[in-house]
Amino acid sequence: MDTIAKDKVEIGLVLQGGGALGAYEYGAIEALLELMDEIDRAGRKVTLVAVTGVSIGAINAACVVGAADRADARRRLKGLWLELSLEPRNYWWGIADHDLALFGVHGFYKPRYDYWNVLGWTNFYDTAPMLETLQKHVDFAALNASPTAFVVTAVDLSSGELTRFRNHPRMGQQAGIEPQHVLASGSLPPGFPATPIGDKKFWDGGIVDNTPLGDAIEAFSGAADVDRILVVMNLFRNKRAAPKNMIEVNDRLSELRYGNRLRQDGANAAVINELLQTIEALSAAVPEAARTPDLDRQVTRAQRFKTLGAITNIDLADSGLVKAAGLSEEGEDSGAFRDFSASGIERRRRAGYQLAQVKLDDVFRTHGLLPALH
Repeated sequence: MDTIAKDKVEIGLVLQGGGALGAYEYGAIEALLELMDEIDRAGRKVTLVAVTGVSIGAINAACVVGAADRADARRRLKGLWLELSLEPRNYWWGIADHDLALFGVHGFYKPRYDYWNVLGWTNFYDTAPMLETLQKHVDFAALNASPTAFVVTAVDLSSGELTRFRNHPRMGQQAGIEPQHVLASGSLPPGFPATPIGDKKFWDGGIVDNTPLGDAIEAFSGAADVDRILVVMNLFRNKRAAPKNMIEVNDRLSELRYGNRLRQDGANAAVINELLQTIEALSAAVPEAARTPDLDRQVTRAQRFKTLGAITNIDLADSGLVKAAGLSEEGEDSGAFRDFSASGIERRRRAGYQLAQVKLDDVFRTHGLLPALH
């Protein structure tokens, strides 16, 4: 990790999908934005160059980029999660908090009632409420005009292709984000229906890749005087006791499917950095007369991928970080990702804030962005 402060600082933020676990991201984003404010007050210039997301991460990301400023982003996130919070009533006393969402989440989805057509169902819920919620809590004009790159992913139901929706044009691709693009990223079957966009239909991007790192890295500049920090929050725990029933089997399957890709990418980062060092050494050995603008551009592009070796991973499976944040190492039950109870959301928001504050404060001070602690 760099220890010398550079002229420019670029931050990329990658937000996973994970249902109600997205409240951890909500808290972590609050901590990140507050620390960025602190860096500005200290006289350093820090830029959020990209926010990428999938599923609930795409929804959180839209509130961040679709805002007037950092304070507005925090207000929008708060309003969003208040709308997604379930308040248990007395008559639900026999139902666990994480099962309340089976009956729908106001502002997100509602059950289908066309039971006469049940044999023709391909989903259990109607996600139309989320389109209204996105209109209410995201300024899409600001999102599409923002200098921050915004990228969310979804899977083309017919072709199986992972599709990226962007606010900035790239290589001739059409750009422009609307509520249905964000909803498409969170259309996880079989609970939710595919979201139609044009003549295609899309499912949740997390089916293919729940941690869109590459899209954030692409937004970094390759300049040598830039300090690049890639922040990712891993919402899924690595270890858990063996499942005791079919519901827990399904929960554990989701946990492993959606959480481990990031850990694999982290393990590959050292290999990628060795290759980059070799590329730089070989490039430096090329005589000046033999160098071409195209070669220099390729080397500069490759340098952005050094970021992989310095992923700031706010990982719920990191026992050292959990301890440092003063949180219990005892994991939540396997159904936490569907726990939209107000108490569960607030508990995760606070935990995400504490985890991010500890991790990011240390990283930012190490990068010389904040005064070192003595």
